[in-house]
Amino acid sequence: MNLLPPSFQKWLLCALAGASAFAQTPHFTVREAIQAEWMRQPLAITGAQKAALPAADRARLERALQRIGAPGAPALLPTALEKPTAEAWEALATTARTPQARFTALFFLNRLKSAKALTALAGLTSAEAASWPKHLHLEAAIAAARLNGAEVSPALQTFLDALQKAGKVDPVRAQAARLRLVMAGKEKVLLPPVPATPGSVLALMDAWNRGPWPRRRELALKAFTSLSPDSPAWAELGLRRPSSATLDQACVGILSRLAEGVPKPAPAEVFEVEGSPWPCSGKPLVQWYGFQALAKLESPLPGLRLRMEQDRPLGASSPLLLGTLLPAMRNQNPGQADLVRARLLSGPDPIARAAAIDDLPAAPADLEALTRRVWADTQFEVQQTLIQSYARWKMAPEDQKAQLRPWLQHPNWTCRWEAYQALLKLDPATPWPSAAKPVKTDEAILKEAIRLAERGQPVRLRVSLSGTRSVTLRLDPHVAPMNVANLVLLAREGYFNGRLVPRVVPDFVVQMGSPFDTMDGGPGYTVRCENSLDWYGPGSVGMALSGKDTGGSQFFITTNAAPHLTGRYTRLGEVEDLDHAMAILDDLELGAEIVSITVLEP
Repeated sequence: MNLLPPSFQKWLLCALAGASAFAQTPHFTVREAIQAEWMRQPLAITGAQKAALPAADRARLERALQRIGAPGAPALLPTALEKPTAEAWEALATTARTPQARFTALFFLNRLKSAKALTALAGLTSAEAASWPKHLHLEAAIAAARLNGAEVSPALQTFLDALQKAGKVDPVRAQAARLRLVMAGKEKVLLPPVPATPGSVLALMDAWNRGPWPRRRELALKAFTSLSPDSPAWAELGLRRPSSATLDQACVGILSRLAEGVPKPAPAEVFEVEGSPWPCSGKPLVQWYGFQALAKLESPLPGLRLRMEQDRPLGASSPLLLGTLLPAMRNQNPGQADLVRARLLSGPDPIARAAAIDDLPAAPADLEALTRRVWADTQFEVQQTLIQSYARWKMAPEDQKAQLRPWLQHPNWTCRWEAYQALLKLDPATPWPSAAKPVKTDEAILKEAIRLAERGQPVRLRVSLSGTRSVTLRLDPHVAPMNVANLVLLAREGYFNGRLVPRVVPDFVVQMGSPFDTMDGGPGYTVRCENSLDWYGPGSVGMALSGKDTGGSQFFITTNAAPHLTGRYTRLGEVEDLDHAMAILDDLELGAEIVSITVLEP
């Protein structure tokens, strides 16, 4: 099946040959832009040819060139976003007037640890609190600025007080911000306790985890030994006493945060705590987080080593969990780790194989056989890991080139791109990779992308979650036609049904769509990035990535503005009814089930 219209075939042949493309086609249509961005090939277009296009076509062409990203293409990101500096953002902060501009400057100055971050909010008055967007939350940003040395002026405090009176300060976010300040010695006491819900527990444990380990040690080792409403942990986090039902629902999230909060290198005492079994301790998602924490333990523990020597070490039976556990096994029982690595390298699970390759200290003797297995794998993570490992193994440059060049012909464009990037470091004259032949999945995505983009209407997806909760996504096929089409096709085939939500980061994102109920994997193929400068405000929907053009099935929804994602992750659209959606997403438990994702369209 050939989806290229005859006019575009002729145009593309001319463009690729460096001839005058627009002598035959004086327009650059939506269909042609989608095809060109999928092909990822340079377009030989002169300034005069570009100027002759209608304004809409010219803008579409400019964006396509930026997305293709071939050598010599115009840059998408402005310098302030591409290479942010404190000096640049301090200057931008003085001219910021809109909430979006102010928040963005404040955000980047906090990331750059500038003591002048609050300059971005200078001049705000209590009158402006009424027009400040309700879900554009400043609580965490104000706390971060104070931790970096900024002081809240009386005028700014007047504005913040007005926000509070207008109901635009979230009590949970405010408590999380205060907890960080208390742990850093910037404040003496917490705010009045907030209700304990799955979302508030996650938010306050996230804030607590950002404090130094000595401040967290006693609570982590004593108060969290069991899942009890009577634990002193809740009051110390600024929470009211939770119900048993709430703790059952929040259990996965609590254990995940305890695992994430383990310092590196981990003190042995963290893993010697004795307590009653938690009801969710055997769930795979909990194990996945816990095994990552175990990797921080650099010194062997005798008791732990004995448990590692079992056929199912620490209960890990699936290849994916064994791969997650492998770094900890390497520290605790190297001999056992060697056996597990060998099994995973030759086994059927590509995600586990990626972990095993990452465990190899040097290129294996059977690298050719391993390459053949990885070449045929359907998950890009394992191919990416192998391609990146050639340099990590410190292979001679010529040997690296010999391994990388065949990847320039892999059927998956993303493998070609990854190999190109690696080769470019060894040989700056490496030519841009050619386009791969579209397979059946590519053709289906392109066909649907063209249909949706030419129809010119938003696409709505209803995400139904356990507990009769749902949010509706409003996606824009004009901005990201291939990625919207991909999610539509996956939803129609029921791909997401029954999957779990493996990532909930309060005041940032909720991520879902992994076929393994973790943050691993995808549908067995990758989708091109369709980056734009559309702002990642609260409720934005974007594609999760592990590098350029690595989109698949995992997507996220922001629960506050995230300016650093702009232009780096494909933005698909936003949620409908922000008040309704944020109430659900802000309180979503880790491990919630996706009952279904339904396409809502005529």
